[in-house]
Amino acid sequence: MSKFYKAKGKAMYAKVFQPDTQFNSNGVYSVDLIKPEAEAAELSDFLEGMVKQRLAEEKKMDSKVRLATHLPFSPNIDKDGNETGEIKFKFKLDAKVNGRNGVYEQKPVVVDAKRKPMSGDNLIGNGSIVQVAFEPRTWVASGKCGVKLHLKAVQVVNLVEYGNNAEALFEDEDGYTEERVQKDNAQDYSFEDEATANAQGDF
Repeated sequence: MSKFYKAKGKAMYAKVFQPDTQFNSNGVYSVDLIKPEAEAAELSDFLEGMVKQRLAEEKKMDSKVRLATHLPFSPNIDKDGNETGEIKFKFKLDAKVNGRNGVYEQKPVVVDAKRKPMSGDNLIGNGSIVQVAFEPRTWVASGKCGVKLHLKAVQVVNLVEYGNNAEALFEDEDGYTEERVQKDNAQDYSFEDEATANAQGDF
């Protein structure tokens, strides 16, 4: 039985409604999840542990094997090339897979904070707060050993609509700040309805 885990953080470059075919003609769904280093430690340690266990298994079968490690996370870098003090995790799902019985298609489930399916009319912009359900699978290929984070579902907790991300366009400046919040734009989220079915652990 597959084990699914959940991780919550800030979404970047979410392509979860339509697969990206730029580098893979079969298409790939993906999202980067950004977490502060302190909050990311548990997940990164868990994934490193999976790779170390797989390496040990490979060496048990062949004591002479030498494999480099490949991890699906790295320090987050800003536009000036500086580390931000955050860790970026990469989640992916192949849109088409060559299985034993031929080619089959798959896609991640995308829901809102109340677990209602999202149509894709409102794309997920950078800075949105999301929760990702994923299945980690270790692999060995081309002299490397790693773990891939297979994207299964995305829950959008706080949406920053694509194309309206002011944080990506401007830097903070000294000056006027808006104190009043428009009632129509205020959003009150309850986390009691967040999906937990089939989840083995939260990060």
